[in-house]
Amino acid sequence: MPWADYSFSSAQQAVEQAGDEGRGVDRLFSELDGESPDQEKPSILGTALLETLRKLVVPGNAKATAQRFVGLCLVLCPDVLRLTQTKAAQQLRLTRASLSKTTIQLAESWKLGHSRWRKSESSRLKYSQSQRQAYHQGRHASQVRKQRKART
Repeated sequence: MPWADYSFSSAQQAVEQAGDEGRGVDRLFSELDGESPDQEKPSILGTALLETLRKLVVPGNAKATAQRFVGLCLVLCPDVLRLTQTKAAQQLRLTRASLSKTTIQLAESWKLGHSRWRKSESSRLKYSQSQRQAYHQGRHASQVRKQRKART
C-alpha cells in the first residue's frame, strides 16, 4: 500500500476528535498543501486518499458509492456522522441490513478490525442459529401469517 510508510498522526487525531468543527480536516489539507507540487513523486497522503476513493467509488452508481462512503465512516469514525446506522440507511433509502452488510464487507476486505457498534461474532452466530431454528420450527417472522379481522 502506498501509505504504509506514512504516519497518520494528524488523521488519527482528526478521527479521535469527534465534533472538532473541521479542525482535523484542515490539518490534513494543510499537510497536503505544505508539499510542493513540483516534487517528482506525488504526495504519500494524497496518493493514499486517491487510492481510498478509487476503492470506494462504484463507477456510474452514485447510490452505491454513497453507501460505501457512509459504510466506511461507520467503520472508522461513527461519531462523526452523528447518525445511527438505521437513520443513515433511511436517509440513503436503504435497509439497515444492507448498510450493515456493506460496512462489514468493507471492514473485512480492508482489514480494519471490529467496529464498536457491531455485534460480536459469537453473538452473530448465536442469533443466526436461533433464526434458523425458528425457521425450521415454523415460527420465523417470515412464516407467521397475521390474522386479519374482517371489516364490518
